[in-house]
Amino acid sequence: MKFHLTDRNLPRYHLLGTLIVVVTLALMLGASFLWIGVNQHRQSIDRLEHSFSTQKQERLRSEMAAAIGYLDFVHSRTEMVLQEALRDRVDMAMQTAQAIYDREHGRRPEAEVKRLIVEALRPQRFYDGRGYFFIDGLDGECILLPIAPEREGGSLWNNQDDTGHYIMRGLADTARSKPEGGYSAYRWYSPDNPREMSDKLAYVRQFKPFGWVIGTGDYLYKWQDMRMREGLERLRAWKFGDTGSFIAISQNGRLLLQPQWPELEGKHFMEVGTQEEQKVRAALIKVASEGGGFLEYPWPNRVKNTQSLRTAYVQVYRPWKMIVIASVFEEEMQGTFNAEREATLQALSRQIPFLSAAALTAIMLAIGASVLFSRWMSGLLGNYRRELDEHAQALEKQAQQLRLAGHVFESSKEGIVITDPDSRILAVNPAFCAITGRTPNEVVGQRPSILASGEHDAAFYRNMWKSIRETGSWTGEIRNRRKDGAVYPELISISSVRDQTGKVLHYVGTFLDITERKEAEEQIRQLAEYDPLTQLPNRSLLSERLTDAVAQARREARQLGVLFIDLDRFKNINDSLGHPIGDRVLQAVADRLRHLVQESDTVSRLGGDEFAVVLTHLDGPSRVLPAARKILSALSQPYYIDEHELQLTPSIGITLFPDNGQDSETLLKNADTAMYHAKNNGRNNFQFFTPEFNEWVMERLQVENGLRHALARQELILHYQPQVDLASGNIVGCEALLRWLPTGGALVPPDRFIPIAEETGLIHSMGTWVLDEACRQLRAWDTEGARPIDMAVNVAVPQLRQRNFVGLVRDTLQRHGLNPQRLEIEVTESVFLNHDEQIRETLQGLADLGVQLSLDDFGTGYSSLSYLRNFRFDVLKIDKSFVSELQCNQDDITLIRAIVSIARDMSLVTVAEGIESEEQQRILHDLGCTIGQGYHFSRPIVAEQMGKLISALPAGADSIVD
Repeated sequence: MKFHLTDRNLPRYHLLGTLIVVVTLALMLGASFLWIGVNQHRQSIDRLEHSFSTQKQERLRSEMAAAIGYLDFVHSRTEMVLQEALRDRVDMAMQTAQAIYDREHGRRPEAEVKRLIVEALRPQRFYDGRGYFFIDGLDGECILLPIAPEREGGSLWNNQDDTGHYIMRGLADTARSKPEGGYSAYRWYSPDNPREMSDKLAYVRQFKPFGWVIGTGDYLYKWQDMRMREGLERLRAWKFGDTGSFIAISQNGRLLLQPQWPELEGKHFMEVGTQEEQKVRAALIKVASEGGGFLEYPWPNRVKNTQSLRTAYVQVYRPWKMIVIASVFEEEMQGTFNAEREATLQALSRQIPFLSAAALTAIMLAIGASVLFSRWMSGLLGNYRRELDEHAQALEKQAQQLRLAGHVFESSKEGIVITDPDSRILAVNPAFCAITGRTPNEVVGQRPSILASGEHDAAFYRNMWKSIRETGSWTGEIRNRRKDGAVYPELISISSVRDQTGKVLHYVGTFLDITERKEAEEQIRQLAEYDPLTQLPNRSLLSERLTDAVAQARREARQLGVLFIDLDRFKNINDSLGHPIGDRVLQAVADRLRHLVQESDTVSRLGGDEFAVVLTHLDGPSRVLPAARKILSALSQPYYIDEHELQLTPSIGITLFPDNGQDSETLLKNADTAMYHAKNNGRNNFQFFTPEFNEWVMERLQVENGLRHALARQELILHYQPQVDLASGNIVGCEALLRWLPTGGALVPPDRFIPIAEETGLIHSMGTWVLDEACRQLRAWDTEGARPIDMAVNVAVPQLRQRNFVGLVRDTLQRHGLNPQRLEIEVTESVFLNHDEQIRETLQGLADLGVQLSLDDFGTGYSSLSYLRNFRFDVLKIDKSFVSELQCNQDDITLIRAIVSIARDMSLVTVAEGIESEEQQRILHDLGCTIGQGYHFSRPIVAEQMGKLISALPAGADSIVD
């Protein structure tokens, strides 16, 4: 069917359609209300059923809780009731005994009075014949035992029950400690089972006139049975509702309480009743074994003489090992449930007429409203036609504007990208494609992040989008990546386009490739900050970097050095060979300087032939010396320019932060002054700004130069200091100490030349000489017939890093024919600061060779027990700082005692250094120290004097300290 719509029939069709829709909706609404009512009725019934079941269970739980509470009360009083009964019986016996004693004492002999009391108590029985009185002495003598009169007159002192408890001793102790009466628990054979003991409780009192223990007792399980029967009888009378009652079954299936059939009580449930009843009782026992709960089952109803559904709540009462069941018939609460259900159904029936009337009224109102709505819509349609004509004219004008905007979009030299509110690209212009190298098909639907270069972190983009959301736009520089992978800088402006409500419709970004502008800026910066000839930082950039370096050094509490370099007589090259040759020389100087410093340091050309070097991260002023020497040596090497071989030397001035200045300007000025001081001292040298430091440097250079010739000139000598056994005073070894006596000079102490030897590498040749000379001298003393002693030689860390050091020691010992155990290699704790695998291998190799290893100056620097655990040492040397005030400082004694204890536990020999008095020797010996060394025994002496000293003391001779 085809409708022909016109301006006239459109309102009629609209009215008809509206009526159909409204009537249909009204009918559906009425049906919905009816369906809702029925559903609510069904839900009400379900809630009633659930509530009925819940109330029934809660009632059973409540009755069960009350019953269990009563049983707990009865059970808790079992022992109390027994105690009261026992106490009453014993009190009666005591009254009887006291009455006979009071009446007959003094009239009859004591033995006769005792017999009267015993005979008066012997025949008395109670507790169903189980109870009787007994009398015992405090020493265990049996005076009255009616059930075993043959034991009277004997001793029960060692009687024990099956737990090992001494029964008589417990009774006597109770009577003795509690004269007013007390209880004693033990186990004894019960009448029901003469072969097995049961728990029994006795009450005893001391009859003081004769020192007797009078008492009686009974078995706990008998009283528990009586209390259980009392509890069951209470449950038999316990009714709730019309049909609610309790039954009880033992855990082994014996019926303890069955109010419905009391004649069945005492029998096993499988022996009575029908099979269906036996199955029900088996199911109840199973529920109890699973922890208890509810169970519904069919059961005979004697009132109605029918089978009815019964609900039971099952719980185990563990003290009496029985199952308690509270149950009730379903019919008891069914009447209430049926009444509630009938009331709900009637309420639903009353709602149906009301729903029908409401639906009819809604239909009539809807028809009237539809007629009025149709007329109103006819008027709106007329107005809408007029608005459509006006809108068509406005769209034509907007189309003209869009064509103009499209022309601008396509022809713009700036890249333009338009995205939706989710930042997905909708359109790009040709300039975008030209700049990025990507086509519209490649980017439309993607996010602008496909252009990201990866050089900006997430915080940069978060701040950018925060500005766009808060201000509506963002302008700045960003680095993006073209399709070919090239990264380029761009100046971009991003704006948000919003509707009248402020909702974002689009984001528009316009950008320019500013690569050429950046390159121009970089060229300008290069000209402003770098020397065009050498490409080194100029004075301006040097000042900026030096300022930053000073700030960092101040923060890190470090030093930095500034070297001011001037080329000596460089003007002669310019004057004789011309400026082009001079420029190439300057470039060569710059290249050499650039390769001499670290990446964090700065090399700068200040102008002409002046250069500056900034050295950072210095731990001390001595670290400047190697750099100054390298620069002095490198710049003094010949320069080969074309066919010319040119020779130049530098003059270098050095300043240190913070000693010679606190800012960049002062440091540069003072370095310039020090440079002129270097020129005045003959050029081709370096000078520090501080005269005192210059003096220290000159002295250091003098020591270094002297050391380089000390071996050749035979200026090195060894002194030897004896090591003495503190117990006997005998010399057992000596330490070789290196000394330097320059030709024509005074003796130089080791602390002045050893550190320099380690820094310059001279320690290797010197250490080899010391090892060889010490072994040679030890062999010479042996040849002269001196008593054999050990030789201790100090070894520096650089020596331990030598891969062939173990082989060197082995060859030296073999060459002089010495047992390795007679050589002791001493190392200081500083060796452990170097986590060097080669050092570890060297120490292990020496230990494997059989050489003794000694840890010197223990406790003064980096001591750790892990060193003693991880390295195998033989000797532990206690530093003299702990010994010097030993006699007046209790803390030093405590520390040495601890060190000696550790060494003793680890089988280490202890050597105490710096002993200067007999009192110190005595204290150290008392503390357990083994060997001593110090001025009290001898100062370091030359080999000849040491040989005489040990030759004068053969084995068994008196000590050198009497």
